[in-house]
Amino acid sequence: MQQNLILPSGYRLEFWAAGDGFFRIDIDGKTVWQVRSFAIDPEFFKYHHREACEVTIVTNAPDAVLWAYGYQPQTVNETGITVFEFSEKGILQRTGAEIEDWLRSDPDRPALHFSPIRHWMNDPVGLCIVGELWHLFYQFHPSGSDWGPMHWGHATSRDLVNWLHMPVFLHPEQNLWRLGATGGAFSGNAFRDRDGSLMFFYTERLPAYDLFKGYREIQKIARPDRLMIKAEGIMTVLEQRPDGVEHDFRDPKVWWDDAANAYRMTLGASIEGDPAVLLFGSGDGLDWQYLRPLYRAPVNFRQEGARAVECPDFFRLEEKWVLVMGFVGHVEPRTRRHNLLYALIGEFIDDCFIPDMPELQLLDFGTDYYAMQSFEAGGRQIAFAWLFNWEYRKPKGSAYSGEMSLPRVLSLSEDRKRLRMLPTIEVDDHFAAAPVVEEQSGKFSLPMAPIEIRLSGALEGSKVVATQGGKLAFEVGVAGGILSIRLAQDDGSIHYVAELGDGKDLRLFHDCGIVEIFADGGTVCGTRRGYANINPDYLEISSSASTRVLERDGKRCCPAVR
Repeated sequence: MQQNLILPSGYRLEFWAAGDGFFRIDIDGKTVWQVRSFAIDPEFFKYHHREACEVTIVTNAPDAVLWAYGYQPQTVNETGITVFEFSEKGILQRTGAEIEDWLRSDPDRPALHFSPIRHWMNDPVGLCIVGELWHLFYQFHPSGSDWGPMHWGHATSRDLVNWLHMPVFLHPEQNLWRLGATGGAFSGNAFRDRDGSLMFFYTERLPAYDLFKGYREIQKIARPDRLMIKAEGIMTVLEQRPDGVEHDFRDPKVWWDDAANAYRMTLGASIEGDPAVLLFGSGDGLDWQYLRPLYRAPVNFRQEGARAVECPDFFRLEEKWVLVMGFVGHVEPRTRRHNLLYALIGEFIDDCFIPDMPELQLLDFGTDYYAMQSFEAGGRQIAFAWLFNWEYRKPKGSAYSGEMSLPRVLSLSEDRKRLRMLPTIEVDDHFAAAPVVEEQSGKFSLPMAPIEIRLSGALEGSKVVATQGGKLAFEVGVAGGILSIRLAQDDGSIHYVAELGDGKDLRLFHDCGIVEIFADGGTVCGTRRGYANINPDYLEISSSASTRVLERDGKRCCPAVR
């Protein structure tokens, strides 16, 4: 394959490749950059073009290029990356709206939820806003649609719902593919220091050969370059684990604590086998000392399979402190659900977290809302989570794996005993809503588009059933004060349920197999990701509550629908 391209001065081409073949770039018949032979394992390459001119790209193995894009640093925050697709016919380039149209041409890709263009995505990381630009970072495997060596992917938005795809921000410290190992740049958070400087604390998992034991995890700082394109100035700040902590030691959340006049960090871990959240302190943000466990799970969690706390989030909200955490490996014995997300509300005094109540709040009863990360922006606590639970996988042949939740705003219930989650106002403001016509009482023919269902009033006895070609897509019901959801893929061995009580409101979003439920003012939430019958064509609702069904258009914006 050979193709001529006009590249502007300063242009960057970045790609991952593996297999037999070479790759070179010529100018006026002379080679200015080349890879003589790709390795059998994936490897990252980058080319910096110095002067505007025509180049010739030559390769005898276009299929060896696993993921490729180009960008101009000065304009990438406005345009996003340009995706390069290599084939025997040449190079197909797509940018901006061309990428979005290309992605929307896939009938199985959700329209309202962020997903990577290609390959594997999991936890949201480093969430922040800089000026008027929202930044969504995420764990990313750039050489395949299965989990592998972790990088930080990156996207930006001006409205929190429409995203531009950006260059990969952060790489593992070495090529793990070449070692036959896993690991890399794991989860972490964005932290703005008192002087306004922005940095990212994150976990690096060193080369690992077992997913369940024997790995080493350390904590690092990365600072963004001046254009927020690449991480630079990376340094290790914490390597030593406390006594009783084995391999799980990850996912930092850092803040400045006025009461202590010092920096504080939480980490997910286990202590002598009990899942735990650890608290560290520092006077300068670089040298960290272990202070104490912030939280240690009751013994039943270890007995029920939990190996550690993952992705703990600890933040101040409405004069209270909130701890959110997942227990990796945990199976809830009554319903057989696993990897559930929980919250505690309380006080943080003298480096001690004192929950108001010992009972954990089940934050999402559906199990597909995991690794939640929140951040404060303009007086709101905004959260995203990864819609996945390892129980089910995307069908083989999909170009990508992984979606993010709708952005949610967090608040406390009126009695300040429960954490509430609701879609941010941007969801209503930027996704057009058109009523779906009711054909008969409670019966609707559905468009090939995302929908929202709203019930208001007495929910007891309500039942919502969506089908595709007469086969179940999803079913949501309320019986005996219990809210439940069932998808086509469920075999009845796991029960997805939550106590609703006398809640009188419910919002449900469905988007190509993703179901997000917000009930009782957001104190009861449930998220599921299904892969069968994901484009329902018929809906039947039986309820004494008032009902609205809306088509949600991810392509058009509209005034907010309340």
